[in-house]
Amino acid sequence: MGIQTFTTMKRKLTVFLFSMICLLTHAQNKFNLENIQSLTFYGIDFTIAKVYGGKDTGHQYWATYADINELFIMKPKTYSIEKRLGIKVDVTSLEAVNEANKKINPDNIKTTDPQYMPSEAQIEEAVKKLPILSQEEKTGIVIVALFLNKEDDRGTYQFVIFNTKTREIIEQWTNSGKGLGIGLKNYWGYSVYNAIKKIK
Repeated sequence: MGIQTFTTMKRKLTVFLFSMICLLTHAQNKFNLENIQSLTFYGIDFTIAKVYGGKDTGHQYWATYADINELFIMKPKTYSIEKRLGIKVDVTSLEAVNEANKKINPDNIKTTDPQYMPSEAQIEEAVKKLPILSQEEKTGIVIVALFLNKEDDRGTYQFVIFNTKTREIIEQWTNSGKGLGIGLKNYWGYSVYNAIKKIK
């Protein structure tokens, strides 16, 4: 067997194994979600997100976060978590994320690190700190914004399904979406839309 033939076979085997892992992961996610009857959607938490690149200031981003979340109310069919997951969303409640996002220090929003990415511990902490007032035990889903990279025209988000009382994370996954549009609200709103579209 020639070196070139061996290399080709090795490459095909690697692709096959990667595909199998993806299929098994997808199957596991689907199994976990099958036990969920309904969700409360809490919008986008920007508390651990950083912005890289672009001319807009941290204060301009901070002032836009509530407007981006408002898209879930203004355009519910376009930004439908329910449609993509196939799980009924009983309530869309933005009060908790809006309250949390208000407390962000605008001076700390931008970063000079193009490789910035929050840790798993930071994501867990963001979910625990989400100021949900209701003590009723529900299954919630929140989008935790991770990194808004203007140089790459892409936003990265963690979709987290959790128990609203214990804050135990039931399922989570990362999706990214390309931004497009005029103004921060439209640009990053389109990024969120593209990230939601990737939910299988």
